[in-house]
This record gives sequence, structure tokens and C-alpha cells, in this order.
Amino acid sequence: MKPGVINIILISTAIILVVGLVLAPRLPSDKRILAEASPTDLRLLQAVGLVQSSENPMEGIAMLRAILQEDSTNVDAHWHLAQFSLTSRQFENATFRFEKVVEYDKDVKYPEAYFWLAQSKIANNQGMEAIPLLEKYLTFETDTVVINGVIRMLDQLKTDL
Repeated sequence: MKPGVINIILISTAIILVVGLVLAPRLPSDKRILAEASPTDLRLLQAVGLVQSSENPMEGIAMLRAILQEDSTNVDAHWHLAQFSLTSRQFENATFRFEKVVEYDKDVKYPEAYFWLAQSKIANNQGMEAIPLLEKYLTFETDTVVINGVIRMLDQLKTDL
């Protein structure tokens, strides 16, 4: 083949590829995430949305509890229930849920659970139990501002006890 013919074939192929890529159907990242989500993840998102929108928070809480009835080790459901318990100042419930997050979160998806569990313990007058949790949290945290704040919190907690 002549060099000119090869160049025309290469250019034609490149144009076809570019046009194909431009015209290829795409999902926005949010829709892609939803398309790849499991049915449980979709129910979890719906439940959290119901609670956060204040449309029907108790329906969302019931959905999260139903997810836990199906799988008592669902870290995401425990995490959200723990957060909602904190928001409503139900510290005993928050403590229970954060303990479950720490127990089942083998990949440490929620390292903040140690911090919030410590805060829940402090709110329940269990400051001594909060100290090792805050120390554990420091092993995950990388932000020096947060680290310094937690260290000050630990120092104050040790002084007060």
C-alpha cells in the first residue's frame, strides 16, 4: 500500500473512533452510581433521604431498621441510625449503634465512628471508656487540626476524670 492510502485509513479510523466516543451513550456519575448500586444500597439511600428531608423521618428510620433485620451487620445502616440518634440527642441509642459500626466495620469505612462513640460515651457519663476510643481515632486521622483538637479534648478529659 502507498503511504498516502495508509494515512487516509488511519485518519478515517481515528475520525470514526472520535465520532463513536462522542455519540456513545453516557450516564452522569450520579446515575452511574445508582445503576451500580445494590437494591439494599438503593433502599438505604431512600431511607436516609426520607429522614434528612423531614418528609417522613420515621418511615426512613423504619426502613433502616428493616435493612438491619435482613442483615444485622450492615455498617451503613448502623452508621446512619447512629448519626440520627446523635441528632435527636438519644445518646444511649447512638452509643449502641456506633458500637455496632466499630464492631462490623472491618475495612474502617467510618473511622469517625470511634470519635462519635467516644462523644456518646462522654454524654452518657462514661468518660473513662471514651479515652481509648479517642486514642484509636487518632490512629486514623490525618488532619493535623483535627488531631490537635482531639489531643486537647483527651487532655481535658483525663484532667476532669
